[in-house]
Amino acid sequence: MPSPIRDLTDRVFDELLASEPHLRARAGLPIERLKVPSLEARQEDVRFARSVLADLDAAPVESDEDRLNAGFLRHLMGGVVSRGEHDDLGFGVTPYQTWGLKVSLGYAFQGFAGSDATYADLTADYRDTVRELRVRLLRQRELGILVPRAALPGVRESLDRMRASSRAVLTASAPTGLADSSLIDEVDAEFGLLDDALGDDYAAAAPQEACLSRYPGGESYYRFLVKDLTSSDLTPEQLHETGLQQCAELAERMAEVRSQLGFTGSEQEFHAMLATDPRVHARDHEEVNALFRRHMAALEPRIGDWFAVLPQAPYDVERLDPALEAGMTYGFYEAPTATQPTGYYRWNGVDLENKSLLTYAALIFHELAPGHHFHLARQAENTDLPPLRREPLLGAFNEGWAEYASGLGWEMGLYDDPLDAYGRLTHERFTAQRLVVDTGLNLMGWSLEQAASFMSANTTESDAQVASEVLRYSTDLPAQALGYRAGYLELMRLRARAEKSWGERFDVRDFHELVLGPGALPFPVIEESVDRVARSVPTD
Repeated sequence: MPSPIRDLTDRVFDELLASEPHLRARAGLPIERLKVPSLEARQEDVRFARSVLADLDAAPVESDEDRLNAGFLRHLMGGVVSRGEHDDLGFGVTPYQTWGLKVSLGYAFQGFAGSDATYADLTADYRDTVRELRVRLLRQRELGILVPRAALPGVRESLDRMRASSRAVLTASAPTGLADSSLIDEVDAEFGLLDDALGDDYAAAAPQEACLSRYPGGESYYRFLVKDLTSSDLTPEQLHETGLQQCAELAERMAEVRSQLGFTGSEQEFHAMLATDPRVHARDHEEVNALFRRHMAALEPRIGDWFAVLPQAPYDVERLDPALEAGMTYGFYEAPTATQPTGYYRWNGVDLENKSLLTYAALIFHELAPGHHFHLARQAENTDLPPLRREPLLGAFNEGWAEYASGLGWEMGLYDDPLDAYGRLTHERFTAQRLVVDTGLNLMGWSLEQAASFMSANTTESDAQVASEVLRYSTDLPAQALGYRAGYLELMRLRARAEKSWGERFDVRDFHELVLGPGALPFPVIEESVDRVARSVPTD
C-alpha cells in the first residue's frame, strides 16, 4: 500500500499533468486547455505548494524511498513557494522565458485533430497567456522593475518571431470551420499590444545596466535562485571566488597543453591558429556525425569499468532540423520515447565551415554517454520511480551530472589526444567563468561591458555570443547557468566524501549507481545517501 509521502508525490504529479502540455503529450493524453499564468493562477500554485509542504511535515518517513521522495518534494515545492514570494521579479518576455509559448504552440496546436470547441478554447487560452505577459510587464513597470535597455532589441525581435510563428501555426492547425476565426486575429492583436508596451517610452525608462539585485527585493531573490538552481549551500560570493580560482587554474592547464603541442605563442595566437586548423574543422555534416561516433566508440569498451547498470535505450547523433538551427547556438539532447526509442544528440550544423570541433569530445560525453543519456534514459526507464521523479525537473543535477560525466573522460583516458584535452579544458573554463560573470552581474554590480570583458578573456566565444550570454545570465535566466559547474563540483565533492567514508569498500560503479539509480535528486539528499552507506560499512 502506498505510503502517505508516495501519495503526496503522486498528487503533485497529477497537478502538473493536468496543466502541462508536454507532460500530457508524453502520456498520450488530450490537450484541451492551456493554463493561463495569471496572478491568481500563480497564487494558487503557491497555496498548493504550501499545502503539500504542510502535509509532508505531518507524514511519517517509513522507508528510504520515503526519504528520497520527501527530499525531492521539499526542494520542488519550496521553490514554488519562494518564487511566489518574489512574484514581481523575473521577466516573462525575454527570449528564454517565452519558451513556454513555444511549448504550448507546439504541443497544443501542431497536428491538431480535435473539435472546433477545443480549438477555440485552446486559442482563447493562448491569447490570454500573451495578454498576461503584458499585464505582468505593466505591473512590474509601476514597481520600477523594467527589462534592461540592452536586452530590449532581442526581446522585441524574439516576440516578433513568436507573433509570426503563432499566426502561421494557429492558421495551419485550425479546423475548416475556424480557419478565418477572429480568435487568431485576437492573438495577433495581443502580440501587437505587447509590442506597444515595450515601445520608445519603455526603453527611455529602462535601466542602462542589468543587475537583479538593483531591483526591489532583487538581492533576496537572487540568493534564493542561487540556492535553488545549484541545489547547494554555497553562497554567491563563494561561487564567485571559486570561479575566479578555477578560471586561473584552468588557464594554467591550457598553457601546459599548448606547450605539449609545441606552441610557444600566446593563448590568443593559439586560438587564431586553430581557427584555420583542419584538425578541428569538418568538411561536411557526415564528418561531424563520424567524429561524434568515433568518440562514442572509444568510450564503449571502458563503460563496464565505471557503470554497473546501463540504459536500455540506444543512442546516436543526428543533425538538427535545419529549420530550427537559426534560433539555437548549439543543439540539444532528445530523450527516447515510445515512438522514437533511441536517444539523440541533435547538433547544430549551420555555418559548419567556420565552426570549431575543438570541444566536441567533451560535448558528446556531456550530451550522450555517459552524460544526459545515461541519466535521463535510465530515469525514464525506471518504473519503480514515482512518475514525478521520472521527469527532468532538477536542472542542477541534470547539468551537473552531464558535466561530471564529461569530466570522467580524464580518468577513462578519453582525452589522451592533446587537442581533445585542450577542448575539454576550454569547455571547463567556459562553465567556470559563469560562476564569476553570473554572480558579478546580479549581485556585485558588474556592468555588461565588465562581464563581457571577463567572459571574452576566458572563453573562445564570438563577440556576438558573449553579448547574448551575458544577457542570458543577467536578464533571461539569472543563476541558471551556475548549475553546470556548481553541479559538477557538488558531485566531485560527494564522490570524495564517499571515497573517504566508504574506505576500501569504495567502488566507483557503486557510487555512480547510488547517484543515477534513484534519478535526479537534490545534492543534500544524495549526501545523506552517501553517509547512510558509510554507516553501514563494518569498522573492523
